[in-house]
Amino acid sequence: MKKKRKYLNIDEIHAGLFEILSEFDRICRENGLRYSLAYGTLLGAIRHKGFIPWDDDVDVMMPRPDYEKFYSLVMGGEVKLKEHFLVSDDRGKKAPYPFMKMMDDRYSIKAYSHIEVPYLFVDIFPVDGVPDLPEKGRKKVFHKELFYNFVISMTKWYIFASSWWAYVVRVLCFWFYPIWMIYGRRRAIRKIHALLLKYPFETCELCDNRSWGMTRDYMPREIYDHFENVDFEGKSFSIISDWDKWLTSRYGDYMTPPPVKKRNPTHGMRIYRNDV
Repeated sequence: MKKKRKYLNIDEIHAGLFEILSEFDRICRENGLRYSLAYGTLLGAIRHKGFIPWDDDVDVMMPRPDYEKFYSLVMGGEVKLKEHFLVSDDRGKKAPYPFMKMMDDRYSIKAYSHIEVPYLFVDIFPVDGVPDLPEKGRKKVFHKELFYNFVISMTKWYIFASSWWAYVVRVLCFWFYPIWMIYGRRRAIRKIHALLLKYPFETCELCDNRSWGMTRDYMPREIYDHFENVDFEGKSFSIISDWDKWLTSRYGDYMTPPPVKKRNPTHGMRIYRNDV
C-alpha cells in the first residue's frame, strides 16, 4: 500500500528553509562573498526578527561579482555542499531560471501555479547594473527583459499549471503558445543572461535585480558596498547596511503588516518531506 504523503505546515517549511539559508550563509562566509537577505526575507528580519509568519520562501541577493564567484565555486566543485544540498544552474541547457536556487532534496514540492525546481529552495538573485541610458533606451532594455521572462514563465505555466487563472491564460493565449515554444526557454535564458552582463555592476551608477524583470526600484551601486549582520531566527545573517532605504523603496511603510486577508504564502506550494 502506497504511503500517504504528509505535507508540511508553515513552521516545518520555515525549518527547512532555515537549513538551506544556513548552508548558503556558510559558503559565503567561508569564501568572503557578499550577500544580503532580500525582499520578504529582509523585511521579516527587520520586522519579525525572522520569517514573516505566513511567508513560504526565502530570497537573498548578491552583487554580480560575488554571484559569479559563488557560481564558479559551487558549479566548479571547488567548494563542497553538505549532503542533500544542491544548486540549480542559471545558464545552459538545464537552467530553469536566469538565477540560481539552492535546494534541499529531502523536501519535495507540489506546485499549483507553475513548475519550479523539484525541491524546497532559496532564491539567489544577482544584483546587476542598470543601463546608463536615456529613459527611452532604458525602457527598451526593460521590455526585452520582460519578454524573455514572459517566455520562460509561459513555457512552464501554460501546460502544467492547474490554478484557475492558468486556464484563462491557456484560452486567451492559445495562438501564441506555439511561438513561445518555438522561441524556447533555453534561448530566452541565454538572451537575458547576455543582456544582464552587458551593463557591469562595477561601472554602473544604479543597480537592481534584473534577472526576473527590472523593478525600476533602482538603488545606487554604493548601497551594496556596506553590509552588517542581523538576527534572523536566532542566527546572524548578512544584510545591506542601508536596509531602511531599500525596504522603503519597495514596500513604503514596511513596519505595518498587511491586512489579515492579504497575509498569503508567496508561492502557495505544498511541500512534503521525502525521508520520513
